[in-house]
Amino acid sequence: MSAESARAFCVVMMSDEDFRAKLADVKTPAEITSILAEEGYDFKKAELAKVVGEFMGRTLDPAELDKLVYGFYEEQLAAGNKEVCNVVAAWMKDLP
Repeated sequence: MSAESARAFCVVMMSDEDFRAKLADVKTPAEITSILAEEGYDFKKAELAKVVGEFMGRTLDPAELDKLVYGFYEEQLAAGNKEVCNVVAAWMKDLP
């Protein structure tokens, strides 16, 4: 688990529309975990928060990270796909 892995994940989330679409189609938190493992990502929530904070230029607390991640899925919410947001929320809650 590493900040480098979290950083790579953030970069691909920002730059790869196909990857984002793949994650938008998940039905369970386990699917997210599986996709990330298949792609070689392995990080903890604290590492993800640290990296996202670096991108934003400030320190994030865990609740702020959750809001940012959920905000990323606003497009899915607007399209009526509330379930993917629930799945991401459950995944984030379980992320060590």
